Amino acid sequence: MIRPASRSPHLFLSCGEASGDRYGAALVAALRRECPDIRVSALGGPSLAVAGAELIESSEAISVMGFGEVVANLRPIMRARRRVWRHVDDNDIDLVVPVDFPGFNLSLAKHARKRGIPVFFVVPPQLWAWGGWRIGNLRRDVDRLGTILPFEPEWFSQRGVDVVHLGHPLMEDYAGYPFEASRRAREERLLDPDQPIVLGLLPGSRRQEIERLLPVMRVAAGMIQSWLGRRRVRILVSSVPGSDGRHTAELAGEGCELVDEPMPELVERLDLALVCSGTASLEVALAGVPHALAYRTSSFNYAIARRLVNVPNIGLANLVLGRTLVSEHIQSDADPTHLANSLLRLLNTPGQRREFYRGCADLRRRCGGAGVWRRAARAILALLDERQEA
Repeated sequence: MIRPASRSPHLFLSCGEASGDRYGAALVAALRRECPDIRVSALGGPSLAVAGAELIESSEAISVMGFGEVVANLRPIMRARRRVWRHVDDNDIDLVVPVDFPGFNLSLAKHARKRGIPVFFVVPPQLWAWGGWRIGNLRRDVDRLGTILPFEPEWFSQRGVDVVHLGHPLMEDYAGYPFEASRRAREERLLDPDQPIVLGLLPGSRRQEIERLLPVMRVAAGMIQSWLGRRRVRILVSSVPGSDGRHTAELAGEGCELVDEPMPELVERLDLALVCSGTASLEVALAGVPHALAYRTSSFNYAIARRLVNVPNIGLANLVLGRTLVSEHIQSDADPTHLANSLLRLLNTPGQRREFYRGCADLRRRCGGAGVWRRAARAILALLDERQEA
């Protein structure tokens, strides 16, 4: 497709959940710095809207995870899909940029390619973990793939996918993070019995994650408080943009403080944390906060996932390092006793915390440096130029 010289480039961005919305907003800002007249329309949430993208559909309707949940929400998902498809068909889109969220976005990539629109997929589907049979579709429907994890470029390149390695987006916030100063301050607090221990509960952004994990985390926090006796525990519950803060507060109950501050600010205050598997778990590890990872889904989803997943860990920090740095508690093992015991071992064993900090420092080195969105914006514009010249 050749764009008329008189028209500004029009990019369609598709972000399906809270982390993708945040990434998309950063990408829009980087694109505008490189190409001020670029037009960006999008499927997304509040961060993208604030960044100046033209929202043609909210991602709220499609931000569900799990096989059963997708079926239960099929009507709003299909409604959003029809609207996005029509927009792509009718608005002279020059490039489609899906961000993560592969269940929806791989279908969008296929639709775009059928219409002759190039596709630059940012934050690739985790086919190295499960769903590897979809690599042929990815190779067919995606012109270029922006990878973020250090082992992804080799994995995808070996399977014939055109790859540009961007580095992990979280390093935009954590490349300059005061890791050592924060670690020293945390250790001073932990070793001072007169200081309260600040425990973060990060149950995720999706409603079903919060409902399954937050009550369990809350009981685990109560067990830790009981074990510590007189020493006070402050319990901070993270409510991310796009989640239902009132519902989160109800599930947390009394004795918890609901906070909505940005993660880089929140993690600097935390001494320990219980974290839902996902991007937040990597973020907490990059900040060096001792924590345990929890994951719960429906029995139906778990039964299917056990047959499909082919990696030894689910935590991103563990996957990047190739070893278990963070304890993982999945399904029945994600109960209050196991979660509390994991944190109490970290609290009571300074040597284990030192080993954890060394692993976090290694993780930070492997995840690259800042400039991810500048590299992504330039790679996207380069693909646009290639397609114009073709």
